[in-house]
Amino acid sequence: MWRFPEGSWVAMSMDKSTKGEAMEYPVDASSPHLELENGITTYLKEPELDLNGKVQSRVQPQINVLEVSPEKKVVVVRLLLARMAWTIHRIRHGKVDAYFLDYLGAFQKQKQLFAVLLRNPLPFSDEDVEELVNRQYEFVQEGFEISMEKTLKVCEMVRAVRPLSPGTQRALGQIKKLIARQGQNARMQKWTETIDQLVEGKEPQVLDLQDFWAQAAQKLIASQPAELRGCWKKLLEYCRNSEQSKPSKKWLKGAGELVGQIGASSFRAAVLEWFPLVKPSAKADKMESYVPPMCERNVTVLKGLVWSCTEYADDSVINVLGNLAEISFKKLPNWGALSNKVGNACLFVLESLPGLQPIAALSRLKLKVKYATAQTLIQKALGRAAAKMGISSAELEEIAVPTYGLDEQGRLEEKFGAFIAEVRIAGTQSVELSWRTQGGKPQKSIPAEVKTQHATELKVLKRTVTEIEKMLPAQRERIEKLFVAEREWDFESWRARYLNHPLLANMSRRLIWHFQNGERKASGIWRDGKLVDIDNKQIDWLTPETKVRLWHPIGFDIDTVSKWRKWLEGHEIVQPFKQAHRELYILTDAELATGTYSNRFAAHIIKQHQFAALARQRGWKYSLQGAFDSANTPTLELPQWNLKVEFWVEGVGDNDDISRAGIFLCLSTDQVRFCRPDGEPIALSDVPALVFSEVMRDIDLFVGVCSIGNDPAWRDGGAVDHRTYWGGYSFGELSSIAQTRRDFLLRLLPRLKIAGKCSLSERFLNVQGRFRKYKIHLGSGNILMDPNDQYLCIVPNRAAEGVGEKVFLPFEGDSTLAVILSKAFLLVDDDKIKDPTIVSQIQPR
Repeated sequence: MWRFPEGSWVAMSMDKSTKGEAMEYPVDASSPHLELENGITTYLKEPELDLNGKVQSRVQPQINVLEVSPEKKVVVVRLLLARMAWTIHRIRHGKVDAYFLDYLGAFQKQKQLFAVLLRNPLPFSDEDVEELVNRQYEFVQEGFEISMEKTLKVCEMVRAVRPLSPGTQRALGQIKKLIARQGQNARMQKWTETIDQLVEGKEPQVLDLQDFWAQAAQKLIASQPAELRGCWKKLLEYCRNSEQSKPSKKWLKGAGELVGQIGASSFRAAVLEWFPLVKPSAKADKMESYVPPMCERNVTVLKGLVWSCTEYADDSVINVLGNLAEISFKKLPNWGALSNKVGNACLFVLESLPGLQPIAALSRLKLKVKYATAQTLIQKALGRAAAKMGISSAELEEIAVPTYGLDEQGRLEEKFGAFIAEVRIAGTQSVELSWRTQGGKPQKSIPAEVKTQHATELKVLKRTVTEIEKMLPAQRERIEKLFVAEREWDFESWRARYLNHPLLANMSRRLIWHFQNGERKASGIWRDGKLVDIDNKQIDWLTPETKVRLWHPIGFDIDTVSKWRKWLEGHEIVQPFKQAHRELYILTDAELATGTYSNRFAAHIIKQHQFAALARQRGWKYSLQGAFDSANTPTLELPQWNLKVEFWVEGVGDNDDISRAGIFLCLSTDQVRFCRPDGEPIALSDVPALVFSEVMRDIDLFVGVCSIGNDPAWRDGGAVDHRTYWGGYSFGELSSIAQTRRDFLLRLLPRLKIAGKCSLSERFLNVQGRFRKYKIHLGSGNILMDPNDQYLCIVPNRAAEGVGEKVFLPFEGDSTLAVILSKAFLLVDDDKIKDPTIVSQIQPR
């Protein structure tokens, strides 16, 4: 490493103790450049330099170092380098005291002046360049980087007229090795490439082929004619200069011109191919050591390509941008989001594009992306878009729901030569694609003629099917949240946005809605082309002035709710989520006594990672707790009610219950509190009944899904301290959700072919097999066997293999109920089970 010469005045000044006193840079009075030294000193003493590098000084220096000749500016650069080296030494190795910030401030001014001096070409000699690069090496080694780009630019200008000196090349090589040891970001990668080009004459590679999308890009570009390859290279190089958080108008204009050289259709086709390929690199997937999931160089280029899409408002590009944002914000284990930079770029473009389709993409992202920072950005983008249109964000999301060309029956037909493709919404999250000839003859698969002669159109159709499959569950989540939002519409708006909407009709027509026109009220559902009430009578008094909202069972008598349940079961209507069968949570005497908090779901042990994912899915804010940080509280904000909900949890366990990343595997649950946004607690009795019920249902769901008591294998492999809880929960009292299962099974069992071998007790579905009698707990789905209540471990996927028939369920979303029924069908014929791990547990020995 380059050092100040031993015995020099600079080196000696460094050896002196400051004894807590700040020292100014010691200028040698005998220096032949004293006038320039004094000019630098005066320049740096004043508060600031303006943006043009001019002195903002009340004291005019004897000489302005920015107005001297180019030859003298070279001397100023060398003198300034010495000052920066001296200041860095004071910062890194001097006494840390009250004057430490003075040195940092001095260094920032020196660094600013240095950058200003190198703005224009100067007549550097080989010796000057060598000293400049040596100094940069020392600065980087000490943890300081000072206008490295400008230093390398000096080297490039020198190399353009003559070879770099051996000393300069050696110093550049040292900088490259140092960067490699310290780790590289996008800027450092550029430095490395520039050094390779300067020293070895290597042409810089724009893309790193470790990423899948970059491999596809390289392949496509390589197949283009030479002229187009050059245009693509210019665009990719331009995209590498996209390190700012948002593109300027000038940047977008430049990108537009380069895209124009390539051709709009060619660029569009390329991004439609490349963006869906973005995912963690193969190297990151296979290696346990620290490997970024995407090459930083590629991230910068990809961000620039996304920004270059601001002129493309067609559905296909918007859809791939939405998907790219979703994958970019997806959290990876031990890393975080795949790429915030790319995700933010997608949000920028979606917000800037005109029309409702980009809003629909943002709305879907709001429901699918769980990353907290991204959620804030998405909501702000939707808020700004809604404000421009003079409507609420909720209304904007409704009118922006795409139709994808579907008709009111949820069907889309497209001709492909002699064949017709039909896309049909078959359920809440399922889409069917079928083929037939023009004459109506069904085809078992995609016709070969379509694959060969209509490959592009087929790709577009498949992409549409994929988009519909992604949008449906997102819209189901949005509609279910209407319970708490208590959205209300006039009849015509509701009919257009829900009942007859091509994408949503399949869901909306399986839900119960509440209608009110003045004093007249009714609850109804779509049946045989009309809206009918609980007695199958048509509701024929609906007018444009009628108000409509999503029906909720709270506030209705038990008889009405029971009738709706029987109606759905009798007509075999499968609701997209629990509505008539929805659990209700009413204040208990214990909660009235505690006043401001509920202990109803306290003292449970839940799996933290599973809970965090489910909580974010339900709209709660929560970040994982580790042994290294303080506790954080899951919160749900309900601004429309001026409320905030807190669910207190705490990490539990010893070293065996903490992940390699230091994260608690389990949490213990505690109080549920309602408060105002400022944190002021309020009495539970003051919380609206519907809000209280829906919040407590969320928490019951968290416990019911994430409790270790639901894990069949926990009994053998879980922490010893939690086994008492596991046993108590696995076979204990039923929660409200489990009680709903029991009530439904009372009506369902008589209709099943296994009814003669099953019965219900207070907490169990009892099943008589050939070898044993089994008790399946209605809460956890875990199993006990006679005699002596022996435990039987069956994991859900194995149980599903034994399902003997399709069982009708009047609602979706209760996976535990499906598992319980699957296990029942499996165990009735326990003599036919082939799985050796199950057979060894049940057969008599």
